[in-house]
Amino acid sequence: MAEQRSREGQRLGNYRLERLLGRGGFAEVYLGRHIHLQRPAAIKILQAHLSEREIDGFRQEAQIIAMLEHPHIVRIHDFDVQDGVPFLVMEYLPNGTMRQRHAKGERVPLPSVVSYVRQVADALQFAHDQRLIHRDVKPENMLLGRRDEVVLSDFGIASIAHSTSSMTVQSAVGTIPYMAPEQIQAYSRAASDQYSLGIVTYEWLCGERPFSGSSTEILAKHMMAPPPQLRPKVPSLPVDVEQIILIALAKDPGQRFSSIQAFATALQVAADGTAQTVKAYVGERNQPSLSSTIPPTLLAAPASQAAVEFQTPAASPLPPVTASSPVPPLSPMTTPSSVPPLSPMTTPQSILGESPKSRVQSKPSRRRLLIGLVMAGVIIGGGIAMLFLR
Repeated sequence: MAEQRSREGQRLGNYRLERLLGRGGFAEVYLGRHIHLQRPAAIKILQAHLSEREIDGFRQEAQIIAMLEHPHIVRIHDFDVQDGVPFLVMEYLPNGTMRQRHAKGERVPLPSVVSYVRQVADALQFAHDQRLIHRDVKPENMLLGRRDEVVLSDFGIASIAHSTSSMTVQSAVGTIPYMAPEQIQAYSRAASDQYSLGIVTYEWLCGERPFSGSSTEILAKHMMAPPPQLRPKVPSLPVDVEQIILIALAKDPGQRFSSIQAFATALQVAADGTAQTVKAYVGERNQPSLSSTIPPTLLAAPASQAAVEFQTPAASPLPPVTASSPVPPLSPMTTPSSVPPLSPMTTPQSILGESPKSRVQSKPSRRRLLIGLVMAGVIIGGGIAMLFLR
């Protein structure tokens, strides 16, 4: 693959690009400076070329992201498309990312982990209340603010990039080591962000992610393998903390906590050691019957809140979704109809092999054998009759 050409010195809108800050799978980030105000900003340039039809969709999606005003979410100052290339102008935070603060393999003390999780969960809960899903929660997308606070970036950027026709076809939006089982099937939901934050929490505490291997192996483990226990890796970790994290990593999104805020609160309670309260929070999990009635790309909202589907902002607002309301059809933009989803709890027997019970076949009853013989006789007799009629 040819090395990508640097954009340093180029001008995008009212900003001059000074130096490259980072490069990801679908975007580059440059330090830019406003040509009139001399104010620094982070310029995120998507590695996509938009058609005229796609430009309006990008602008509408960027408008939705720009509306997220929260102390733990990076602000979007501006966005535009120049020569078909979409870019966003974001708040510049010079203190780096959580990945730079805590390198791979480093173990983070439990009190610090609890503080980080509370801040990230606060940002995600705010977005979920606006019916938006992040889809790419990982340490690289967590920045450090001017007061050392954790600030979440790249809200919906992956979804914007993958919605363009110039992007290569991929099975799902996100980063494989942090993707929830349902997200792998292209059915992201609020609980998918909780799973990703659970993976990050696991990694912070023991210095490694629960699943390793090739991309294919990691995907398979996300779908079928239980995460390894944490306490053998970190013997000093409270039992309740381990239990809380394993709940957030449940394969079935309906078995995770009812909200990402509930997960963060339960983690803090478990770390504080108030066992009776932990049991109460463990009960705050989604009911499978409830989660199965909500379209995967939508979140339930209060009756007074208008519903917005993130990946299709051009569509008219949907009615609020509740457990008793009818289920609206999924947008073809978010879920390809040609790829039917697997249940998150389904385990392909072709991979794991048949269970002993499935190999035991019930003995057919005499009544069924008699009916079968009669039907066979009718079919054979009909065939003979047809021969004579010829």
